[in-house]
Amino acid sequence: MTRTLIGGIAVALGMTLMVACQKKESPTAPTTVSAPAVAVPPSSPSVSVDSFVGDWQADPVTDPGSIAEAEAAAPRSCSQVEFRAVRDVDSRTAAVVFAATCARVRIRATGVGTLVGDTLLWRARGEVTLPNAARTCAVIFGDGSKAQPAGEGLVRVAYNGTICAAPVSGHALVRRR
Repeated sequence: MTRTLIGGIAVALGMTLMVACQKKESPTAPTTVSAPAVAVPPSSPSVSVDSFVGDWQADPVTDPGSIAEAEAAAPRSCSQVEFRAVRDVDSRTAAVVFAATCARVRIRATGVGTLVGDTLLWRARGEVTLPNAARTCAVIFGDGSKAQPAGEGLVRVAYNGTICAAPVSGHALVRRR
């Protein structure tokens, strides 16, 4: 019974192959198939962190409004902003350093930035020793911290974080040193 079943399957398979081969050789079958033309979109320009790489510092001549804003909101914003980006292993990430006077304390935080479109989203951490105190506390910048091109040779650095658990946020226009 098993031999009969196997034999039947083999005959059916052979007949299927013969029919398929005959259809390929049919003279009425078209030999060429025309496909509609497909437009290939132009390649997008290469986006890279290279436009952020370098040392940047506050540009009070270009953005005097940021000075007035920082002075009015001194307890919760930063002044004398310095930003540094160093290209990491690929063109979409960079090591970052954010230094500024925030909440009337000079801070420095290091971290990483990731390019999303033309914006460098960054996070950084550090520690600061409070003046007239022997204790240190955390400096943390995260969500909302980003750098964006702001014209010829300028970058707008937005920062959002905490210094010793006190919130600080704002932005500064910086120019390459």
